[in-house]
Amino acid sequence: MVESLSLLRKKEILTIGLYAAAIAIVLVSFLHFYKRSNTVLRIVEHPNASLRQVAGLVDRIDHSIISLSNNMIATLQYLAMLDFFSKGSLPKGLAAPQVGVSKRLFVCGINGDMKVMINPRIIKRGGTYLSHEGCLSLQSEGKRVVQRSAYIKLRYKDLENTDRILVARDRHAALLEHEIDHLNGIFNIDY
Repeated sequence: MVESLSLLRKKEILTIGLYAAAIAIVLVSFLHFYKRSNTVLRIVEHPNASLRQVAGLVDRIDHSIISLSNNMIATLQYLAMLDFFSKGSLPKGLAAPQVGVSKRLFVCGINGDMKVMINPRIIKRGGTYLSHEGCLSLQSEGKRVVQRSAYIKLRYKDLENTDRILVARDRHAALLEHEIDHLNGIFNIDY
């Protein structure tokens, strides 16, 4: 009886292991296909000096800015899938300087909506929020606690060159401040 239970457990463990291996193969294949089908940009990592420069304004929203934005979204989505399955985390934003382009532009996911923010500027902020932040350009640093604003009002342009206002609170406000810091050559390790 004990031997049959032991044999049953070994079969269950083997079955679970085979299913896990099959799922891993499918996920790796999907990520490889996604990366080949989309332009996934290389992330510039600290201490690269270009990350400390203040990014220049986007003068004109043309094909190159739209293409950059699309490639940044594809990169962020790829990294989100990769990090979710490998680290259990989910990157939510990516600034142009992090992909080697010194322009005031970033992409981010807020409330399930991917936004492209061009020449963003905080016009109002208030309160305090403790944010637990990671950074794609600081992979070796892990997460840090950074004091951010609990509320911000942000003005930016979208890809249609329309002026937009976004009000964000807590973790979304922290995300936006984190990305604007990248545009100003600032890291969360500077706090």
